[in-house]
Amino acid sequence: MGYVALQYAEALFGIALEEGQIDETLVDFDMFNNAIDDEIYKFLNHPKISKKDKKVVIEKALTNNLLKNFIFVMIDNFRIELLEESLIEFKKIVDRQNNIMKVWVYSKKELNTEQKKDLKTNLKKKHNRKIELKNIVDSSIAGGLRIEYEGMILDDTINNYLQTLKANLTK
Repeated sequence: MGYVALQYAEALFGIALEEGQIDETLVDFDMFNNAIDDEIYKFLNHPKISKKDKKVVIEKALTNNLLKNFIFVMIDNFRIELLEESLIEFKKIVDRQNNIMKVWVYSKKELNTEQKKDLKTNLKKKHNRKIELKNIVDSSIAGGLRIEYEGMILDDTINNYLQTLKANLTK
């Protein structure tokens, strides 16, 4: 379903770009998605509840007409289950548009400010993009760093070296 969610996200982005409402739509979409609990999600996905009744609820919940109409289309096409996935894809498109690369750095302990700054500077030079870095402390890492971004994984941890060494020795 990833491709379908991407198509919805691209359509929303295109209209938001034309209307000059990208940031507003992103904030409202994120807030709306966070506000949906299991009960509301079940209501929006329930096959016996009419599209009209679902739209009445959305009409009252949202003030952003662009987002409201987007969700109406999802309801009409029985694709409301793709709402969260569409939001994720929409965020990725906005980040690409704003030349932002999100990077997750896994380490044994929290990186200090200087280490984070150096890592951001090096990644910015290499990729020529703004870097949003998130440091995730992972106690299972013996040492080193694992860096993940855009589907790439750079694993420079002691754990990885030991696994590679073990694999080579058992061949």
